[in-house]
Amino acid sequence: MVVNNRRRLLKMGGAALTTLPIAGCSSFGGGSGGGGKKLKKVGMTAYVRGGAWITAYIEAAKFYAKDLGIELEVRPNQQSASKQVQDIRDFANGGYDAILIGVWSTGAAKSAINQAMDRGTPVFATNADTASEKIPLYVGFSNYDGGKSSAEQMLKALKEQYPNKDKWRVLNVRGVQGNQSANQRSQGFLDVMKKESKVEVVTTLNGEYARDVAQSKVQQWINSNGRVDGIYSGNLSMGLGVVQALRNQDMLVPKGKEGHVVLTQMDGSPEVNPLVGKGMIDAAVDQPNYFYNPIAMYYMKKYVEAGNDQSVIPKVDSEVTSDDLNIKASKHKSVQMWSEPIWEPGIIREQNGHPWFRTNSIVITQKNYDQPYLWGNVWG
Repeated sequence: MVVNNRRRLLKMGGAALTTLPIAGCSSFGGGSGGGGKKLKKVGMTAYVRGGAWITAYIEAAKFYAKDLGIELEVRPNQQSASKQVQDIRDFANGGYDAILIGVWSTGAAKSAINQAMDRGTPVFATNADTASEKIPLYVGFSNYDGGKSSAEQMLKALKEQYPNKDKWRVLNVRGVQGNQSANQRSQGFLDVMKKESKVEVVTTLNGEYARDVAQSKVQQWINSNGRVDGIYSGNLSMGLGVVQALRNQDMLVPKGKEGHVVLTQMDGSPEVNPLVGKGMIDAAVDQPNYFYNPIAMYYMKKYVEAGNDQSVIPKVDSEVTSDDLNIKASKHKSVQMWSEPIWEPGIIREQNGHPWFRTNSIVITQKNYDQPYLWGNVWG
């Protein structure tokens, strides 16, 4: 995927930090040092219901593992915290060199993760973080900032669509209760909206990260309470459910037309991107999801082969660019996967007591909806 002007497009704001060395002593503890075993076998437990987004997230892990010669076993958590806990324990007891996890319930897996870490089987988290302080690294974008960006895009669109209204009524369609990512995406949106006196967030609906649930709940709410001016959705599946709910109510019209309901959401996709292009969805805040697991495995390999040494992980408060981190491009799905580092810069923060590799995010609008660096235009 080649984007000649990517650096201009990728700069999404935020304070620049001084680039610091990746290796060196870390405030999160040292390791055994002196070298360790090879990374050959990795167990992965993750949420798999999210459609194309999750397909891209998981397939990219499989592609990169294959490129590295790593055996990767992926187990779906079946939307069950207890199932994920059992899989973590099975991996830790089953001769796996490391574990890759997309956490389903933030606190539920903590004990199993800590047990795995204590016995020397490192756990790296991606996309959804863990409450465990012991993991070497979490990789993902800022869900809270994504919610804020979605809110800012909604305010901009509301001002353009309904400049003369005294009050804008909006719905917040959030993900699963108890899921940290869902909480952060919703709170980021709400915090921006609270500062705008013209906005009334009339209710928050739990769409459970599912298209059918969001469609049903939004349609029922509109039938009972009437039209709103805007709807925010916390992921692509719920966003598409909202689109279908409006279509079923004969309320889906493009931006600029009378009766348009402003829609912003988290995540692009093969279905979402064209809807943005047509003006049905005003904006979507997208993630470099096909980089999450490769970034984690890049550092996982270093960590395991250094004898579980934390010093190979970037320091908190440092900035990582593609000059520091090279995910080698390789041909998959008829493209040179990872050829453009749309994740950069990676800002290393602390979250839940461990380092967080915070990637960049991208706002999809009518100006860039068809660009080849968007995952939805690869997995489409």
